[in-house]
Amino acid sequence: MDKKIKALGLINYPTSSHFNTTGVGPIDLTIGNAYAAAHYAKHNFGAKTIMNVWSPTTLSDQASFAYLWIANGPADALNVVQAGWGVQPQLFSSSYTRLLTYWTVDGYRKTGCTNYLCPGFVQVHRQISLGMVLNQISIYNGTQSDIEIAILRDGEWWLKLFNQFIGYWPQKLFYYMYGGANEAVWGGMAASPTNELSPPMGSGHFPKDGHQNKSAYFKQTRIWDNVNFVDPEADKLVLSATRPDCYGSETAPDDAAPNAIDFFYGGPGQCNL
Repeated sequence: MDKKIKALGLINYPTSSHFNTTGVGPIDLTIGNAYAAAHYAKHNFGAKTIMNVWSPTTLSDQASFAYLWIANGPADALNVVQAGWGVQPQLFSSSYTRLLTYWTVDGYRKTGCTNYLCPGFVQVHRQISLGMVLNQISIYNGTQSDIEIAILRDGEWWLKLFNQFIGYWPQKLFYYMYGGANEAVWGGMAASPTNELSPPMGSGHFPKDGHQNKSAYFKQTRIWDNVNFVDPEADKLVLSATRPDCYGSETAPDDAAPNAIDFFYGGPGQCNL
């Protein structure tokens, strides 16, 4: 597995003085957001998923992400941990695709941050760090590059990349996640100032334009029930696309795992959010 991680081009998290404070605290209301996601509303203790990695083109003040979210609580005090990949030039002073996380305990109002930008996430792995560049990028109509992400509660809320434990969010951070969570979400998010046309999400193509080697995806997503990984129940899975004119969402059976439901998402953007 170490060879697999090295092959993905994971490199050490860069030291930089150019971090933007948008990675910490409340959301900037001048920034618009759009989502294309699958929502699973059932009690859980985490989930794992396989997601392909892309490098959507963004302007310096835009961002494009793909995340697995685990959440619980009321909207004004929503507890969330999330992990995946993203392109966020304003935060990293570059347009590389990186391994990203975020957490909040008040619905993104004042608490929480990206990666290590505030106290919260506890690093345990000596080589794999949050913010590392993912050098192997999927090619449209060509080779796909995947990562496997898992968020699991086992005393603390743990993050895994493939079979490696990267670190954890301490349980004491959260008010509503002591007994697990009631929602798991997986999908894409695009962010842009409201006066600019939005960036691509995922591969930059709609799922309706084709799935195989064309669309961004989450495959073989499974829910952790505190004992086993189980397939999500289809009747509890709800798709959403807040701007379907710009970004889409679809599901399809997984040929490699007959009981799994694959999720495809993304689009070209180019709309005002």
